[in-house]
Amino acid sequence: MNDMIQIFIRHGYSVLFVWVFAEQIGLPIPAAPILLAAGAMTGAGKLSFIVILVVGVVATMLSDILWYQIGRYRGNRALSLVCRISLVPESCITNTKKIFGRYGAKSLLLAKFLPGLNTVSTPLAGITHMGPPRFLIFDGLGALNWVGVFTGLGYLFSDQIERIAAFAAKLGSWLGATLVAILGVYILWQYRRRRRSLAQPMGGL
Repeated sequence: MNDMIQIFIRHGYSVLFVWVFAEQIGLPIPAAPILLAAGAMTGAGKLSFIVILVVGVVATMLSDILWYQIGRYRGNRALSLVCRISLVPESCITNTKKIFGRYGAKSLLLAKFLPGLNTVSTPLAGITHMGPPRFLIFDGLGALNWVGVFTGLGYLFSDQIERIAAFAAKLGSWLGATLVAILGVYILWQYRRRRRSLAQPMGGL
């Protein structure tokens, strides 16, 4: 565990960038825990809070801009691509269309906190031909909100997180295997949800 912490200290910004980008591009790996860990590191004086914010927002927006462009030029086929990559059930896409149709660009402010809406909202912005400046403003504010909240929580509770890490170190190497197993179960659960949703009507896709 101490070795893992040292690796994160040395390569924290790179790890954060790759992890956040991967989640936002649609891979089923949650980025919230890594943002919490980064926030805890800032609380311990190991990393810079401002740099964490910049790296997290840049990684998020690069992915979002990519999906925006795909939606803009590929249309509804972009949503099918989202399903194949992220295991997001098509029912989530239907719900996202309703939310996005009602709130428009404002939905981007909170999209990162909502499963399904997170990945699908950005190609939908492109599909609906939202103007690039409007998209960048609202998406940037949404990314800053998302990164800031989880990093801030990690910073505020850095003492408690450090205690948890110290306790985890005492548990031994089986903890890592347990975490990997939990992640595997999560991905399998998402996959099963997607398989069930494929057997249902697409809801207007």
